[in-house]
Amino acid sequence: MFLGHQMGDVSDRKLQWAAQLGVEHIACENRTGIENEDGTWNVQGIKDLQTRLANWGITLDVLALNLPSQYITRQRFPGIMRGLPSRDGEIEVIKQNVRAAAEAGVPALKYNLNLLGVPRTGRSKGRGGAMYSHFDIDEWTDHSLTEAGPMPAAKVWDNITYFLERVVPVADEARVRLACHPHDPAVPHDTGLRGVHCVLGSVEGLQRFVSICESPYHGLNFCQGTVAEMCADPATEVLDAIRRFGEQKKIFMVHFRNIKGRFLHFDEVYPDIGDVDMFQALKTYRAAGVNAMLCPDHIPQSAADPDGERQFSYCLGYTRALLQAAEAAPAS
Repeated sequence: MFLGHQMGDVSDRKLQWAAQLGVEHIACENRTGIENEDGTWNVQGIKDLQTRLANWGITLDVLALNLPSQYITRQRFPGIMRGLPSRDGEIEVIKQNVRAAAEAGVPALKYNLNLLGVPRTGRSKGRGGAMYSHFDIDEWTDHSLTEAGPMPAAKVWDNITYFLERVVPVADEARVRLACHPHDPAVPHDTGLRGVHCVLGSVEGLQRFVSICESPYHGLNFCQGTVAEMCADPATEVLDAIRRFGEQKKIFMVHFRNIKGRFLHFDEVYPDIGDVDMFQALKTYRAAGVNAMLCPDHIPQSAADPDGERQFSYCLGYTRALLQAAEAAPAS
């Protein structure tokens, strides 16, 4: 396990800040100079980015495909998850991206298979007046269908399978790991939310997902916070999920964050005050044989820190300290 950071801003100032905090590995979400107008990737653009990162002692471990956790109308490739006729052309672009990443020597790509984005029901006040991202299903008021119309679980699974059957073989051949993020948040399993069933919003759903097109290059961007949001008892169930997917070698990177609450009712809090013991989680990753980048994610917001840099600094430092402590402790 090692410290990493997700970066959209890869300016020299930001890279210097990250390097000073001990970040030597990043997941880059900025494809400027890489992504062409048609969505395909420019290999030289990736190599240029790698050169810039190397100047700060940082490697590009993960690059983000243009399949983000955004609402469906803001997606560059909406046909994939809606099952539209456009999806075959969109998938061809994704396949080209995988091959370009391989040619540039990028070992992993992260992505989402998402329709709803990241629904929340506002923010709650936390430590020192920080504001936590908040979700409570009892406070949800928009029950209209999305532009995708009814998306029952069977249809969502069909669309996911269609994508994986065409893209995973390319990743196999290219030897590039595909790290998919779970659906955030988990929503009611019987009704879904706004007509959409979020099938990657349960541990069993994630198990089914990684079992489609079995491959060592098909796995998870294991968002520990999102997995906690699926659980009735995050303190114990998250550790079980780490063991389960870690022992299957399906954890390719980790969003290392914490919540207070449970399935359908939670706040995203500072890592040291959530319901999951983060030190025990680290030891569990190590015991399960996981070797992946740990990235802070979904930090609290603060009026005293408008760009979030101090919040991220705290979470990065906390994670680095836990890593050092875990390395000195027996695996368990």
